[in-house]
Amino acid sequence: MKDFVIIGAGPTGCALGSYLSKAGAKVTLVEAVERPESVVGESMLPCSRIVFDELGLDTTGFLVKHGAVFCQGDDSVRFDFSEAEDPVYTHAWQVQREVFDLRWRDVATRHGCTIQYAKVTGADPATGKVETTSGTLQAGRIIDTGDRTMWLSQKLGLRVADPRLKNSAIGTRMTGVKALGLDQPGDITICSIPGGWIWIIPFGDGVASVGVVMSPACTLSGSPDQRYAGALAMSSDARQRLGGAERIFPWRGLQDFTATSSTFHGPGFGLCGDAATFIDPVFSSGVLLGLCGARTMAPALLDGSTAALDAWQGTYREGAGIFRKVIDHWYVGDFMTVALAPAKLQKPYFRRGIVSLLAGDVYNPARTSPRRMADRMGELASHLRMMAVDPDAPSASEVGPA
Repeated sequence: MKDFVIIGAGPTGCALGSYLSKAGAKVTLVEAVERPESVVGESMLPCSRIVFDELGLDTTGFLVKHGAVFCQGDDSVRFDFSEAEDPVYTHAWQVQREVFDLRWRDVATRHGCTIQYAKVTGADPATGKVETTSGTLQAGRIIDTGDRTMWLSQKLGLRVADPRLKNSAIGTRMTGVKALGLDQPGDITICSIPGGWIWIIPFGDGVASVGVVMSPACTLSGSPDQRYAGALAMSSDARQRLGGAERIFPWRGLQDFTATSSTFHGPGFGLCGDAATFIDPVFSSGVLLGLCGARTMAPALLDGSTAALDAWQGTYREGAGIFRKVIDHWYVGDFMTVALAPAKLQKPYFRRGIVSLLAGDVYNPARTSPRRMADRMGELASHLRMMAVDPDAPSASEVGPA
C-alpha cells in the first residue's frame, strides 16, 4: 500500500503527503478548491513548528505570535510561550489561510506530491477507487484529511457527535482593531463571556480575525451583527479593542462542530486532522493536531500493519484528549479561575502547565505539566473558589502536585 490518494490539500493533507512522498510513496492530493478561500484566519501554536521546519514551510510575512491574553470581567492575564516547560519553540504565527494553504501546496509539490483539482464524489476503501469530477483514481489506501464535515467518516458511519459541546460560532475579519497595554504585538486575545467567548487574532496594521463562539447556555440571539453587538456588551476588554472596528468580510457561521470518529483507520482507509476529529477552537489546537497527526501517521502508513496504525491512533487521541479535558474546564469556568489566580496562591506548575498547553506541547511524553494541569484543573479551581469565600480553607498551593 505505497500508493496513496489524500482527500484535501490543506495543511494536514500537504504535510502527510510530503512525509509519505519523501519516503518514496506515490501520493495524489485531491482538492476541490483551486484558490483557498479567504476564511477568517488561524492562530498557530509553537509546537507546530517542528513540522514547519522539517518540511520547509515559508512563514515570511506572517505576524509573529509570542503569547496569548485571556480576559474575563475586569481581569486579564497574559501568557508568554517562553514560560512553557523546557520550551524549544517560543513563538508561532498568525496566518491568513488563503496564503498559508497555498504555501503548504508548494511544500507538497516540492516533495513530489501531485495535486489534482477536482471534487471527490465517491470513495471505496475496499477497492481503493476514488471517484472525482475529473475521473477515477486508484490507491492502495485512501486518506481523508479534509474539513470538519468529516466526509469519509460520515460515509463510513464513523462520525460521533460530541455529547456535551453543541456550540455555534460566527466569524469575520475587521479593520481598526486596537491593542491594549497588556497586549504584545501578535498576541491572540480570548475574552470570556457568559456561555461563550470572543476571539481576536491580529494580522497586523489593525486587521484581525474576530469571532464569537456560543454554547447552548449563551443568551445571544438574532442576526450575526446582533449577536456580535451583544457579545461586545458582555466584555469591556473586547469593547476597548473592537469598539471602533469595521467589518471587511461577510460573517461566516458554523454550529455543532465538535465531533470525532469511532476509529481513525481501517482496511484501505485512514482519517487525519479535522476529518478524523475536531474539537472546540478555544485553544487554537486544530492545525497543530492535524500536523502532528500527519507527522506520526506517515510512518505508520508506510509500515502498513494494524499494530502500527493502532499505536498511532492511540497517541493521536491522547494528545487531542488533553485539549478536550481543558476545553471542558473552560466552559465551566475552571480555566479562568486557575489562570487568574493570584500569584501567591500558585505553584510554578500552574502557569508552566497552562503555557505548555497553550504552546501545544501535548505529544512529548517528557512534558508532564500540560497533562498534570489537564487532570488537576477542576480540583485546583474548586480549592481556589473555596478560598474566595473561606480564607482559612487549604490553599490551592497546598493541594495538587508540586
